[in-house]
Amino acid sequence: MKVQNYITETPSTTSKVFGTNAAGKTVNFDVPVLLALNQTPSVISTNDLTLATLTNVNTYFTGTAGASFAITLPASSSNLDGVKYVVMSTATRATTSWASAGAAVVGAPATLTANTPVCLQYSHANATWYISI
Repeated sequence: MKVQNYITETPSTTSKVFGTNAAGKTVNFDVPVLLALNQTPSVISTNDLTLATLTNVNTYFTGTAGASFAITLPASSSNLDGVKYVVMSTATRATTSWASAGAAVVGAPATLTANTPVCLQYSHANATWYISI
């Protein structure tokens, strides 16, 4: 079916959708990434956990807090331009570090305060995760 100058088709996991990112630029988004925005939050018990790699856009850590906690965000090769990840913990984690393979992390808190969400948004243009709202 053709609508104006566009041919419509059923999306697949390899389809792209064009739109505008947070910087106002027209970009292509992967369908699986767009669908991930509605994922059920991951709930991870952290009683003995000192590090975690985020695989979901919404992650909640429960349980007691250790002396330090390391969080790894998706790598720069993940093609997640404009996507936001939200992290929250039920316990304050006084020393929290953030990392992402091939990308910088700017503005992430050194302390993950109990019941206070932290939102980070990825910019593919400069391979950086920024604190966001």
